[in-house]
Parts: sequence; C-alpha cells; structure tokens
Amino acid sequence: MGLLTPASAAASTPGRSPVVLLHGWMSSSLPYLAMGVSLRQDGYPVYMIDFPGQDNLVNAAVVADVVDRVAARHHSRVHLVGHSMGGLSTRHYIKFLGGARRVDQYVSMGSPQYGSAEACLLPESGGGQMCRTSRFLAELNAGDDTPGPVRYTTIRSTEDVPARATWLDGGACFHDIPGVPHVLEPVSAAFIAAVRKTLGGTCPGRFVVLPPS
Repeated sequence: MGLLTPASAAASTPGRSPVVLLHGWMSSSLPYLAMGVSLRQDGYPVYMIDFPGQDNLVNAAVVADVVDRVAARHHSRVHLVGHSMGGLSTRHYIKFLGGARRVDQYVSMGSPQYGSAEACLLPESGGGQMCRTSRFLAELNAGDDTPGPVRYTTIRSTEDVPARATWLDGGACFHDIPGVPHVLEPVSAAFIAAVRKTLGGTCPGRFVVLPPS
C-alpha cells in the first residue's frame, strides 16, 4: 500500500481539511491524478491510497491506518472520496472501525452500495463482496447507512445501473451525471467538478432522506 501526494500541487490553504482519494476494484491511484491536482489547486492537502488487494475488510483497515496518520498530521477531520468498490471499503471503515469520529465528508462515485449482479461471479475476496447477496453488504447495509456526524454524498453516472444501488438510506446528497462510463468517472471533468462542489460545502444534486431498507 502506498500513501501518495500528487507531485504537481499548489500550497494547501489553512483550514481546508485533507482529502484521501480511494480507488475502485482492480484499479490504482493513477486515475485520481487529475482530481488530486485540481483539489490541491483548491487548497486541499490530498492523499491517494494504493490498496493491497480486492478485499474490502482488508482495505477498510488500510483506510483506518491512513486516516489516523493524515488526521494526526493535519490536526483535522478528513474528507474521503471513493470510487466504486473504494466507496464500500470506506463505508465499512466509517461504520465499524471508528471512522465516524475522524471523517468530515464521505463522497462515493458509482459505488454499488446495494450490490452488483456482475460481482456475484467473482471470488469473495476478489470483488465478490460487492455481490448484492453477500454477507459483507448485508452487514454494511443493516441499520443506519449514514452513521455519525459525517456528511454523505453519492455521485453516479446515468450509466451506473440500477440507480437505486448507488444511493444511501438515512439522509444523503444524491447527484446524477449523464453519460460517463463507470471506469472513467474518476477522470471525468464533470465528476471532478461535482467532488469540488461537494467538498466546498454544497450538495451538487439534491438532499434526500430515504427510509431505512
């Protein structure tokens, strides 16, 4: 696992909480470089994680370690932005590993919060935890989806289907962006703009309180 900062960056602005960017299944920190540079230009300290594998439980423990170090370095709560499966590892950290006391904003991009049918073909520790019938998702989605004082936002492309699988119960900002292929979401200018607006304190879509499933 690597904890990285973009090489090309502006100085951080005092008072800006640090941002940790978390990639999705079978990916790396590389697709986040443009978003990282953009956020650094907005004055955020930015960090990127390279996960050791495709197991959400292992990855959530990595998130916990990184957030502890980043929070201690900046004496601040932390914003977490996760793409696809990275959003699930991050939610597990917030809900079960004490992340609610460390995290300011949780932002997911195209994360299958309620599962993916395609993931059911994968081994459990190789992405199969994203299967909509997995024990991992059953535990993650039991009770409150949005615990603690964390502000929750889910951003999705209209090409992410079904749409409901990307939402969260319990109160969150939801934002749809048309026509971006799932794999290109981290590099999409529209997604980057939505993340910047979210971290700036504005819901780029609509805030909806859904009843618990």
